[in-house]
Amino acid sequence: MYRYIIFVVFVFNGFTTANGWDRIKGTNQHYNYGDWTTYATTRFVRQVSLGERFVYFATTGGILRYNFFSNEWDSPWTQSNGLADQNIFLVAKDFNTGYLWCVTGSSLSYLEPASQLWYNYYFDELTIDHNSKITSIGFGDDQKVYLVTNRGEWLASGNTFPAFFSTQATGSRTDIKWSGEKALNPAELPYLNMSDGYMLDMDKRYIDDFQLRHFPITSWVQDNWNNIWVGTWGLGVARGNINTMRLDLLEYGLWQDQVTAIAKVDDNFWLGGIRHSDSSAVTRWDIPDGIPNYFERMQITGFGNADVTAIMPDGDIIWFGTENGLVRYHCRRDNWRTFSAADNLVDDYIYDVAADDKYIWVATAAGVSVVVKSTVGTDSLKIKHIEYRDLRNIAVFDLDIQDFLVWMATEWGIYVYNTQKKQGGFYKTAGGGPVDPSTFAVSCYDQEVWFGTDEGIFAYNRETDTWLPQPAKFYKTDAEIYRILAAEKAVWVATNQGAFKFDRNSNRWVQYTVDDGLPSDNVYSLYLDGDYVWFGTSHGLTRFLWSTPYRID
Repeated sequence: MYRYIIFVVFVFNGFTTANGWDRIKGTNQHYNYGDWTTYATTRFVRQVSLGERFVYFATTGGILRYNFFSNEWDSPWTQSNGLADQNIFLVAKDFNTGYLWCVTGSSLSYLEPASQLWYNYYFDELTIDHNSKITSIGFGDDQKVYLVTNRGEWLASGNTFPAFFSTQATGSRTDIKWSGEKALNPAELPYLNMSDGYMLDMDKRYIDDFQLRHFPITSWVQDNWNNIWVGTWGLGVARGNINTMRLDLLEYGLWQDQVTAIAKVDDNFWLGGIRHSDSSAVTRWDIPDGIPNYFERMQITGFGNADVTAIMPDGDIIWFGTENGLVRYHCRRDNWRTFSAADNLVDDYIYDVAADDKYIWVATAAGVSVVVKSTVGTDSLKIKHIEYRDLRNIAVFDLDIQDFLVWMATEWGIYVYNTQKKQGGFYKTAGGGPVDPSTFAVSCYDQEVWFGTDEGIFAYNRETDTWLPQPAKFYKTDAEIYRILAAEKAVWVATNQGAFKFDRNSNRWVQYTVDDGLPSDNVYSLYLDGDYVWFGTSHGLTRFLWSTPYRID
C-alpha cells in the first residue's frame, strides 16, 4: 500500500517547530512580488535547465534566471521570495503545468505559476531516508512528478498539488522528462573560443583564466537557437554559440555572500565583506543592470586586505576600512594603496571610516586617527591621533560627523570631539540617557544623534540637550547592534536579530526578519536609497521597498 504525505499549503510565511527553528513554508503574502529582492554569490553553478522564456541556473546563492528573448537577467529567486534557503542543487521546469521545481539544501520547493508563490516541502516531511538526497526530478505524461534519491528511492505525486508517496522504480519508462542525474547526457561540449584571458580546456572540462586557475564546468544545455548555456564552479554562467564558436561569461551577483559594508557612487554599489581568505574581493556593481566588477586582493598590487568593515567614498577616492589597514582606491588612476600602523595609524583593525573637508576619520580597535587629505598622494603624508590620552587602547566601533562635532561609539560609552576647539571627552548624558554603556553604533540626522548600546537604542536631540520621548528615547533589546542609519522618515538598525525600523509617522518600532524576506537575521550594514533600503547580511545584499502606500508593516 502506498504511504501518502499530504502537503498542506499554509497561508502564512512560517511556523515554529518544537525545537524553536522557524521554517519558511513559502512566500510571505503580506508583501508584493518585488518588495524583497536578494542578490547573493551566484558564481558557483550546479545545474542548468531550460524553460519557455528563461534559462534557470541552480547556484549556491539562489536560482538565476536569464531571459533569452530580451537577453537580460531577471531578478533571482531566493529566500526573499519564499524559498526555504538559497543553496540550490537542482531546478526543473514542468512544461505540462508551468510549475517550477527546485531542490534546496533543506527542501523540495515549487513555484505555482498563476500566483507566483513559492511553497516548501522539507525533507523530513518526505518518506525518504534522512541521509538521502534528491538527485533527479522527472515529469511524466501521466501527470505525475517523480523524485529519485541517491539511495535509489522513488517518490511520485500529482503535478499540481503535491502529495508524494513511495513508488516502485520505473527506469524503463521513456515518457518521463528528467532533470538532474537521470537526464540524458547532453552532446559533447564543442570547443569554443574565449577572450579576456580565459581559455576553454575541453579535455578536463575546465575554464582557465590568465592566472592559470581552473574553474570546472558543472553543467550545460543547448537551446533551439544554437546557444549553449554553461554553468561553472567559480566563474558563474557562460553563453556559447555554435554559429560563432564563441563562449562569453555573463557575470552576475556578488563575489562573496557576507556584506558588512555598502556605499554607492553614481549608479555603482561598492560592497565588501569579511571572508578571511586569500580569495577575498570587493564587488562594484550597477545593480541589477550592469556587469559586476570584482577586485581580488591577490590580483592587485597595493590592495593589502579585503576583509572590509567600512566603505567611504570621497570624490575620486574610495576608502576601505579593513581588518588589517586602511585601503585607498583612486578611481580615475585605478591605483591602490594600503596604510597601516607603519604609516602612523593608531591600529590596523578598523571599524569605521568617515570624511569631512579636511580629514579622513578612522575608528580603530585602539582609538581614532585622522588622515590629512591634502597630504594624501604626496611624500609628506600626515596621519594624526585624536585625543590619544583619552582614547588610547579603547575600541571605537563607529563614528558620525554632525556639523563640527564627531560622535564616537566606544567600548566605554559615547565620546564626542569638537573639531573647532580640537578637544573632546566622554559625553555625560542628560537626564534619562544611557550611563556609560558599551556603544557600538552612532548615526546623526539633523540635530538628532542615535546610539546603539548593549542596553538598547537611544536617541538624543543636541539642540535641546534632551533625549527624545518614548518610544524613540529608549528601545530595549538584547540584539547585537552593528549599525544605525537615521533619516527623515525612519531610523534603521542592523542587528543579529534582523533589521529594526523606527517609523516616525506611526511613532513605533518594527522588526524585519527572515520571515519577512531577509535571507538571514544577521544584518551588518545599511544603505538608504529613496523608497528602498538595502541590507547587507551574512547571506547576500537585500533590497526592500519600505516606503509604499499599500502596505502597513
